[in-house]
Amino acid sequence: MRKLKLISTLLMSCFAGTVLAEQEQGLMCHFGYEDLFLPATTQGPQQSEIDVKADDVQLLQQGTSVFSGNVDITRSGQQLSADRATYNRNSGDVTARGNVRLRDSEMVIDAEQAEWSMTRDRGLMLNAEYRVRQMHARGEASHLLRQGISSTDLDNATYTTCPEGDNFWKLKASEVHLDHEAGVGEAENVVVRVAGMPVFYTPYINFPLNDERKSGFLVPSIGNSDETGFDVFTPYYWNIAPNLDATLTPRYMSDRGMMLGGEFRYLFEKAEGVVEASYLGSDNLRKDGEDINPHYQEDRKLFSWQHRSLFENNWRALVDYNYVSDENYFEDFGSSLNLSSRTHLNRRVEAGYRGQIWDFTARMQGYQTLRDVPEQYKRLPQFLLRGYMPDRALGLTYEFEAEYVEFDHDDRVEGQRVNFEPAVSLPMGSAAFFATPRLAFNHTRYNLTNDQFNQFDDDASRSLPIASFDTGLFFERPLNISGNGFIQTLEPRAFYLYIPEREQSDIPDFDTALSSFNMIRLFSYDRFIGNDRVGDANQLSLAVTTRIIEEQTGKEKLRLTLGQIQYFSDRDVTLPQGMVEEDRESDMVAEAVAYINDEWSVNGEIQWDPDVNESNLSSVGVRYRGDNGSVFNVSHRYRRQNASTNRLDGLEQIDISASVPINERWQVFGRWYRSLTEGRTLEGLLGVQYDSCCWATRLAIRNYVNESRAFNNNVNNNQPIDDDRNLAIYFQIELKGLGAFGNKTDRLLEQSIRGYSAD
Repeated sequence: MRKLKLISTLLMSCFAGTVLAEQEQGLMCHFGYEDLFLPATTQGPQQSEIDVKADDVQLLQQGTSVFSGNVDITRSGQQLSADRATYNRNSGDVTARGNVRLRDSEMVIDAEQAEWSMTRDRGLMLNAEYRVRQMHARGEASHLLRQGISSTDLDNATYTTCPEGDNFWKLKASEVHLDHEAGVGEAENVVVRVAGMPVFYTPYINFPLNDERKSGFLVPSIGNSDETGFDVFTPYYWNIAPNLDATLTPRYMSDRGMMLGGEFRYLFEKAEGVVEASYLGSDNLRKDGEDINPHYQEDRKLFSWQHRSLFENNWRALVDYNYVSDENYFEDFGSSLNLSSRTHLNRRVEAGYRGQIWDFTARMQGYQTLRDVPEQYKRLPQFLLRGYMPDRALGLTYEFEAEYVEFDHDDRVEGQRVNFEPAVSLPMGSAAFFATPRLAFNHTRYNLTNDQFNQFDDDASRSLPIASFDTGLFFERPLNISGNGFIQTLEPRAFYLYIPEREQSDIPDFDTALSSFNMIRLFSYDRFIGNDRVGDANQLSLAVTTRIIEEQTGKEKLRLTLGQIQYFSDRDVTLPQGMVEEDRESDMVAEAVAYINDEWSVNGEIQWDPDVNESNLSSVGVRYRGDNGSVFNVSHRYRRQNASTNRLDGLEQIDISASVPINERWQVFGRWYRSLTEGRTLEGLLGVQYDSCCWATRLAIRNYVNESRAFNNNVNNNQPIDDDRNLAIYFQIELKGLGAFGNKTDRLLEQSIRGYSAD
């Protein structure tokens, strides 16, 4: 084992609270005082008369009255109850004693005594217990000053969002200010206690009273790992505007130095995006485990910009730019950047238009290569135009595709490619059949440069027709299963494709690959993806599908498909180093999807080679989704060694994952992902989660293969890839309405357990 990581034990990551709903992830939360709050009113204190009820009343001089016995004083959405109260009609002041309770739409306060001004809508209460509607918060205070429904000040106060009778966590402070209008709470000299034990102190803290964003420091995250040493994050969140925010994160790593990171997000009516950047001035780590750090005393950087615009005139724009200073950046520091490839970072800028007929795209695209793999071609630029005009004169449908692209590469042949393909088809059919003859013409022309070894024709061109005929029938019959009505269909389909052979070995391969063989391939117009090759074809695809459909709801309960291609000639057109295909029939492809009920489903696919009577590829999966949030998945994948012309490596893998609620509060989850071919576990995950209305916690242990380092070891050093395994322990505890300690594992579980949702 190359390294062992302990990831974040009991670290507070954020005080950005989450609104606690009455029902959260199926958890019914009853706080014991939901019905105590009064309805909200738009009237002010001066707009409503005072209504006083009591068992006894004593009238004194100068407009002062003394009420006793079940006293209720109500005015403008507020109610003051007590055993005894003195009321001055001239000043509007009330002094109450004995079982004092003040209620409005935001708070319920119980106290020993109170002084309240009905005219100024404010008052002081002593030795009070309060309950706040926002966040279902409650607590105690020696002095409580209430400023109507706008704000509350408390001295020697406690604060918690736990239900009555549950004090798992509690905040205690010398002073607390609750701004109900802004939805923000502030406290001084704060001690946070969990299960009665002090776990955190700060001279100042602010926390949310609702789910609205606000600026402020997030609680530091502290940890230690072999990659960074002692590691401290101190993020600051800046709520710039309702549609703009930023997070600045200074990060100190004892082994590497100080890194500054940041993320900026924006959202407009027609555009949205996120910018992420980080910078480490000099990497101070001399040795990474037993290896010398190749980036010692180097600057380590990251930049990413993701942008998307949609305009009312059907135009769009997109930016996807990513940069890192070195190939080990993500392994050493991690990132929230969502990568589409482990070997290349995408860099793309494009603009486009999409109308009812025409679709246009202008693109500039390149890549940053991170691993020891061939560099991909850059497209500088690329223009794509597509048109689709159905049901024109005589029922004809017209299609058009065109492309201009200039390929750039530092070491290989470069050049321009122009391709266009008009097509015309005549769709015919009814409810019982369809038939579509189609004729297309493909022309491609090249202008090549930098052909150092004179391998290709600098002015190569290719022209050829593409003819196809697609037809199918639809049969159906009623079916009765256990007294339930169903409809069974039978859908045979035939697809003939003819493309004459053209010599194409004098054309380079800029961006073309052989497509994977599957059910889609049976009905494709070309077996290649990309315009550098058009595969010769004289073939007939035959397939049949049957479905069982629930008659009342129209839901598909079962679908079975079987298909195969019959070849009438060899496929001579290949990619460089490719082989001519001489088989007279393709593998047989079968797919099955069954929805047993609302919870269980089964899907499977098999690719069978009739020449050797072996399966070249297969996959089968069983899924369960319960109403209570239960998730269960089991799948098996198999690919025979060199089973396809792509010469892919063989594999056999099994993947089992589950998330099972034991009861309303406890849940267990796990994953076992194993390569049977290599005899090793790719990922093992086991964890448990507890969730209550007051707090939640999650513990997960993960043992997995580090794929990026395994790739480097295997390619560059020829070392056994199983040497580089990681053991990670994730612990998180959330004090609901205050914040969370530890590493968040939501994204990890959603990626590892299909169907798992942390929401």
